[in-house]
Amino acid sequence: MEKPIEGAILFADVSGSTKLYDTVGDTLAFAAVQSCVEAFIACTQAKGGRVIKTIGDEVMAVFPDANAATLAAIDMQNALEQLPPTSGVRLGARIGYHFGAAIDRDGDLCGDSVNLAARLSGVAIRGQIITSRTTVDRLNTVLRASCRQLHAIEVKGKGEVDICEVLWQEGDQTVTVLAGHNAEAPKATTLQ
Repeated sequence: MEKPIEGAILFADVSGSTKLYDTVGDTLAFAAVQSCVEAFIACTQAKGGRVIKTIGDEVMAVFPDANAATLAAIDMQNALEQLPPTSGVRLGARIGYHFGAAIDRDGDLCGDSVNLAARLSGVAIRGQIITSRTTVDRLNTVLRASCRQLHAIEVKGKGEVDICEVLWQEGDQTVTVLAGHNAEAPKATTLQ
């Protein structure tokens, strides 16, 4: 049965798992990846979200609002930071989410919002949380202040979509350049 819903659709993907499998073998790598997936699931449930499915080393979840998805994404990044490295290799997460309408088809979700959330996860780099500008506009004042505008990306069928990064680490001052972005890098300046 199909039913329209509205929510924040989130994809969290383990980063570094392929290298880990190559480095330590299937048994150790699988256990490490499972620890990450279990952390994603626990953070989702703790913030009132629902896990839609796990696909290999990726989790798809939905949250009732953008605030819950943001808090869960931050918790996911922090949880993976706390996991011990496996044979010296530390895994990370790439997270993307978007608030919008979707179709719930027998517990699975489909639609434009799902596709956009998956795309945002795909442009995120390890340790990064990416969301849409329209999702940031739905956040409370405190969470909105932890976001910074990046640039627009081209999304098939939607045109350009403005994206933002959620800064989840204290003192996070990294400048992120996503693939396909042709802007000039800022010139170095010195504070005196």
